[in-house]
Amino acid sequence: MTRHFAALLLALASLTAFANAAVSAEKRFAAVRANVPPPEVASARAAVWRSALVAKDFYNFSVRRPAGLATTARFLYDGKNLYVEFHCIQAGVPITAAQRVDHAGVGSDDHVSFDIDTSGNGSRTYTFRVNPLGVHDESSSENARYAPSWISIAHVSRAGNYDVLMVIPLATIRSQAAPEQQWRLNFERFVAARNAAYTWAYAPAMQSTTEVQYWPWVTQIHLNANATRPKPQVDAYVLGSAGSQRNIFQNGVGRFETTSPRQAGIDLTYPFTNTLAFVGTLNPDFSNVEEDQTTIQLQEFQKAYQEYRPFFAQGAQYIDTVPQIGVFGSNSIFYTPSIGIFNRGMKIEGTAGRSDIGLLNVVGPGLNDNAAGYTYSTPSGSLALSAESVIANHVGVHDMTTGFGFSRTNRASGEGTEVEIADETNTLTGSGHDFNIEEGIRNEHFTAVGLYRDTSPGYAPLDGYTATNDARGLGALLGYKGTGSPHSPIQSYSGSFGLDRYLAYDGSLREADINGFFNIQFKDLISLQGFAGPSELQVAPGTIDWFNRRNIQIGYREGTPNPADVSYSWGPFGGFYVQQWQSSYVRVFGAYGFSFEYDGNEERAARGLPIFNSQWLRRAVLSRSFGNNASIGIALRAINGTGGFAVPGTNLSLLYETRLKNQDLLYVEYGTSAAPQTLHRFIVKYVFHAGGSTGT
Repeated sequence: MTRHFAALLLALASLTAFANAAVSAEKRFAAVRANVPPPEVASARAAVWRSALVAKDFYNFSVRRPAGLATTARFLYDGKNLYVEFHCIQAGVPITAAQRVDHAGVGSDDHVSFDIDTSGNGSRTYTFRVNPLGVHDESSSENARYAPSWISIAHVSRAGNYDVLMVIPLATIRSQAAPEQQWRLNFERFVAARNAAYTWAYAPAMQSTTEVQYWPWVTQIHLNANATRPKPQVDAYVLGSAGSQRNIFQNGVGRFETTSPRQAGIDLTYPFTNTLAFVGTLNPDFSNVEEDQTTIQLQEFQKAYQEYRPFFAQGAQYIDTVPQIGVFGSNSIFYTPSIGIFNRGMKIEGTAGRSDIGLLNVVGPGLNDNAAGYTYSTPSGSLALSAESVIANHVGVHDMTTGFGFSRTNRASGEGTEVEIADETNTLTGSGHDFNIEEGIRNEHFTAVGLYRDTSPGYAPLDGYTATNDARGLGALLGYKGTGSPHSPIQSYSGSFGLDRYLAYDGSLREADINGFFNIQFKDLISLQGFAGPSELQVAPGTIDWFNRRNIQIGYREGTPNPADVSYSWGPFGGFYVQQWQSSYVRVFGAYGFSFEYDGNEERAARGLPIFNSQWLRRAVLSRSFGNNASIGIALRAINGTGGFAVPGTNLSLLYETRLKNQDLLYVEYGTSAAPQTLHRFIVKYVFHAGGSTGT
């Protein structure tokens, strides 16, 4: 460990800049139409590949210098498919490939990625990834359920290099109906043993390889008007349930409610243009996608849950459009986990030209809620204008919130501005407003951002998430990111310092934070990170709680299929002195996977005094894959003690799922990993799929 700290000091003393050797956003490349489809083998030896668009000179985004391992990507298309071939030199570097199930995620394996944006402004983006076993996943900015059928083939040579072929049907993506089109595209590669992310497109101001405005253009794509128009699709399910708790299901915010089990339901997607579609659901059931978001860690602010229900996650960016601004927490006008169980939902979502459009209505017990969003973006990504409105009709209350947003970015320097303003009217609490503005710079090395917030008392949209209201004041975020030299054991490092001070409308202190963060990544896959700093929060009129935790975390092999992490936090927290431990370990053995987590929380009235509250969590998951399309998982979680964030109890659950060749789905489930204690509920669910590929 001494060697690591010495290397950090050396890196801080001698900062090195590296020239950009990759492709910039201003580049344009003519697409090549194949006269014959390439053979379905992972190789570029066939003559058809000789005329392909070729991408070389990848950049290592992780260390901001040219990639150390050579990668060559080739791209062709015809009237039915997109064809992509990768050749990856990796001799001497171990290949990591653990995932064996398609559509389940290959992000921690070695993998290659093909990215396209058919809108040009980031509103229709698709990513296709393949690991060295030929297992693939995919994602779409439009749909969280995106899981179309496409072909991926991989081959590893005796020398330790590998090739990948992707055959992607045009019918699985959406683009405009013009006979000649131009799209943005990028090729990426991840080397797990070096925790290195390679990208063909690169600019110093890039904060992520997913920032579409920095990708180059591919032009002269000649297509039939209906080539990329997805077909209508229907998913109808039938469900059988048994057990003494067969009528208990999760709502959107982590609680479980008693409700009548749903025996059948339907989801429908009907595209009425190439890029706009109607989405509907009747009698939805989400039992098979419930997620375990249980934690015993104490929270300074209201916990924000991850949305797991596909109806809301699909196309969320078309509705929740207004920027969310803040140093330590931001507000959201439309926070769908606040919407509980519902009976039906309807949406129109998609794009028209440079505009993103979203309309939504959901109806359920005691609610009839509507939401709408609109965004206009320039192709360069330098300007975006947005509007959003949410009308929540719950029993005894009507709440309407309307917001507007503005974003601008200098693509060369990373300097930018964001503005959000929202107004709420509630029949019980009256009116309120939220105003946030941010100005600053974010680029390869530096972050320097200042912001102003003005959130009125009582502002709390019924279907939104409000971190803190009755607060106005200033905030700032300062940071630096660097990389080690080629001979240093350090891969990258960063440090940041955030602060804010908000006063309540009566002039008293509402919230004040000063926190510092650091992160060091070593080339041997060890990481070191942590934070420290005080926070003050007014939890009631005249009552201010003090939060002053420190944290240190050590990780090993993060970003690979077999990571291990240990974390320790300590310090004053809300009137007590707390000590918190977190540890996790993941291991993959061929078709088997195992993960284990052990967390603890101890509370004292003050440092050095006896423990008066403690809570402990143990969580273990064992999984087994069967071919590329089926898996089973068993999860066990036990929580004992009091004083933490969770309800004590033991929870055992099991889930088997398989995807058939016709895209039908079968789920067999006992309990649910999301419940606080074992839920005695047995479910068999079959989903009949008809029409276009899933999620298109």
